[in-house]
This record gives sequence, C-alpha cells and structure tokens, in this order.
Amino acid sequence: MEAGTQVWCYESTGDDPWILSEITARSSDSITLKHASAESDASPSEFTRPLLTTGEGEGTKYEGVELANTPLSEADIEDGADNDMIALQHLHEPAILHAVSERYFRGEIYTWTGPVLIAVNPFQRLPLYTKEILESYRQEGLLRSQNLGNSNQKPLGPHVYSIADRSYRQMMSEQRKSQSILISGESGAGKTETTKIVMLYLTTLGSGSEEVKEENGKLSVMERVLQSNPILEAFGNAKTLRNDNSSRFGKFIELGFNRAGMLQGAKVQTYLLEKVRIGYHGSGERNYHIFYQLLRGATKEQHTKYAFHDGLTGGLELANFFHLTGQGGAPQLREFTDEEGLKYTIKSMRSMGWDEEKIDHVLSIVAGILHLGQVKFESKMSDGGQEVATISDEKVVSDASKLLGVDLEKLKTALTVRIMVTRGDEIHIDLSPDKAADSRDALAKTVYGALFLWVVKQVNNCIMWENDGDIRSSSGVLDIFGFESFAVNSFEQLCINFTNEALQQQFNKF
Repeated sequence: MEAGTQVWCYESTGDDPWILSEITARSSDSITLKHASAESDASPSEFTRPLLTTGEGEGTKYEGVELANTPLSEADIEDGADNDMIALQHLHEPAILHAVSERYFRGEIYTWTGPVLIAVNPFQRLPLYTKEILESYRQEGLLRSQNLGNSNQKPLGPHVYSIADRSYRQMMSEQRKSQSILISGESGAGKTETTKIVMLYLTTLGSGSEEVKEENGKLSVMERVLQSNPILEAFGNAKTLRNDNSSRFGKFIELGFNRAGMLQGAKVQTYLLEKVRIGYHGSGERNYHIFYQLLRGATKEQHTKYAFHDGLTGGLELANFFHLTGQGGAPQLREFTDEEGLKYTIKSMRSMGWDEEKIDHVLSIVAGILHLGQVKFESKMSDGGQEVATISDEKVVSDASKLLGVDLEKLKTALTVRIMVTRGDEIHIDLSPDKAADSRDALAKTVYGALFLWVVKQVNNCIMWENDGDIRSSSGVLDIFGFESFAVNSFEQLCINFTNEALQQQFNKF
C-alpha cells in the first residue's frame, strides 16, 4: 500500500460503514489517509491507521483498511465485467457491498458470486420477468445443454431465471439427479417473490406449451401449481415491519418431472408455522392475511352468516375491532387491497377444485377463530375462596362454537377449566381469568394450525402427481422465512433464526 492507493476504511459511526479513502503517506508502523468523497467534509482532513501485520504484496494489513478495486470503465460494464464477483481483483466485505450497490443503482439487482446468485430487493416492479426475457434464458439454457452456444453472442447476465434453468438442465442431464434451489435471506429480502419466479420458470419449461387448460377443460398442471400460491400466502403470510407479504412458515415445493422433462405435479411440505402470531403481533404488523381479507372483503350475506355485526364495533372498522387483528392497528397493504385479496384467494380455491361448501367451511372456521379471540373473562370467587374465570359475554362464545362446528358447553369448558387425568380419574381445575385468556389464545393457535395443515393437504391433493412411477426426477425450491428480531421474540422465532444460521453455514461450506 503506497501513497495514492485507494482503499476502503471502516468507520464505526455514520450510515456507511466503509468509506472510500486515499493513502497520503506511509510510515513503518502506520498509514495516513484522507477521505476520497466530498461527502465526508465533516470528517478530519487526514487520519491514521496503525499497522496490524506485515507480509509480501497484499499481506500487509492495517486496522480497518481494505484495498479498493480499480473502477470499471463503461466498456467493462457493458461487457459485464462485474457480473460475477469472483472476477474482482479484491474480494472482501467492502468490495462486495460496493459492487452490489453499483449494480443495484444501474437497475441490475442480480449478481453472481460463483454458482450462488445474490439478489437485492428493488422494492418496485421492474421489467425483468417478461415472456421475452424468459424465452431468451430458455433458449440460452437449451443451447448450452447441447453444447451449441454461440461464441459470438454475449452471454446473458445474472438472473434468477438462470438459476432455475441450470436446475432444470442438470436434472435432465444424463445422470438425472434431482435438484434443490435454496432461497435464503433476511425478512423483506424478496424470498417469496423469488420463489414464485423460480416456480414460474420451472413450470413453463415443464409444460411444453403455454396452454392454460387441458383437453377436459380442467386447469393444466402448470396453472394448478401456480394457483396454489395465493392460497398458501393467504393462510401463511402476514405483514411485518419489514415486509408486507412475509412468509411466516417455511416450505419446500417439489416439482416432479417425467422422463421427457414434462411437469407431472408438485408437492408442498411446510414447517414452523408462526402460530404465536395468532395471539399477538406488534404495532404496525398484522395477523395472517386471510383474517383481514375476510373482514374487509366479505359480502353483506357473509357478514350476517359469520356474525360480523358492524353496528356493535363502536365506530371501529371490523379489522380494528377484533382482538386478533387489531393489535397492530390493522394497516392496509401497499400493493393490493384485502378486498381484492379475498377475491383472488377464493378464485384460487375454486381453481383447485374446491366447491362452494368447502370454501364456506374454511371461511367459517376463520371467522370462528376471530370470534374466539373476542372472548373475555370476568373474575368471581369460588366456594373455596379461589379466583376463577367466568365468560363475560355468552353470545360471543355461542357465535364461535357455531362457526367452528363444536359443542358450546365443551368449548366453554375448554376455555375455563383445565382437566387432568390421573389413573383414569379426571380432575377439573377452574382457571383464573389470566389463565383462561392464555387457554383461549392456545386454543386459537391450535385450531388455526390444524386448519393450515388441512389447507396444505387439500392443495397437495390437487397438485400432486398421480403415479410415483411417472416421476423420473424432481426440482425442489426451499423457501425459508427470514431472519428477524421482534420486540418480543418467541421460541418459534429462535428456531427460525437458528435455521437461517444453519442454512448460511451451508452456503459457506458450498
């Protein structure tokens, strides 16, 4: 590192941790630097960094200093010199951050780092996923798989389509090895959208055509697989502070293909549904989408059927009136309304082959859970001098029992009494109001968890391949919901974050 060399200097204060600087002088035990950016006028004109280690060439290290890469020319950028960060002369934290940032501000949100694709969420709709672009990556992948690439043609840049195409081509190679695509990142990074884009590409390649319907008038396998997404998102996604459509469960979607590479169906495996969100969510957040879709999108007839009595809310909107949906202020989503969301969800249910009776049963259970959350308890003294809970409003419990399809008296007992069985004998213990509230929330979580698993099972019944013998290989997409730290973190969030750390270690080993 000689005078005039540009380097990155770590700063513990300010918005940018790494500041581009220039070495002005060098001594035996330190270097003197100045910031290269005019934005750093508030910083000292010159500063020093001590020597840490000595070595040949780049082996000499100074505290908080890393060598900067030579700026790319317009011609280099045009040729895609920064498409893959492995090609960078210096590869370290500031170099990676700078390269990804430069590409992001040029509208290039994808960057290779070897076989791994880095994606930066643009938080806007970009024209990167048109049919023409999809077709160009399909054509390039097909030619590459047949060793017929055009040496005179510039390779296509980094894209999630390229990842999906590699998965498909390797799956269809002579070895016929099944593939998995791992999509990981913090909350709000764009994993859910990326999963849908990957599925669209793989199902398009596996469909052989763009036909929507089969000969018998039913939706094609491709369309049925894609139509499963809105249902899973309605029941498993929620708004967090970082993300309006955050997946609050992990899922592995396995797409099965036959020997000819044609899509035969799919299978969804889910895990770690964040059931704690049913009973509590923070300010500015929401419960699962389906609750708000039903409250805001229900027809007048459904309002009556599901006992949504607007006149009893004291002027509050229904979504703010109900306890399970109003804790975070029931904010609206930026991209779409809940009214539109309910129409889209019901349309997807119908495309899955669900009849109106089945759809009504599902929505009735959702409404029943909402009413269950409205149950409040009063305190009274028992004959033994103990404080026990009584239900404040019997009608609320009655509405919940009807919508859930359970016996009223058994529901009241489940909310206010704990039953212990010892040696075949039942011991009934009356709960206090606080314990009864906990019992209510636990019951709501259990019912919703069971409903979610049932919904996933019904989706699988519709999109699953009919005969295992037809499946030659598969391509799976793992969407693990993101690392996040809330004001109050549950054990479930600890499991989620631990899983993300384990996946990151997989990346490091890879």
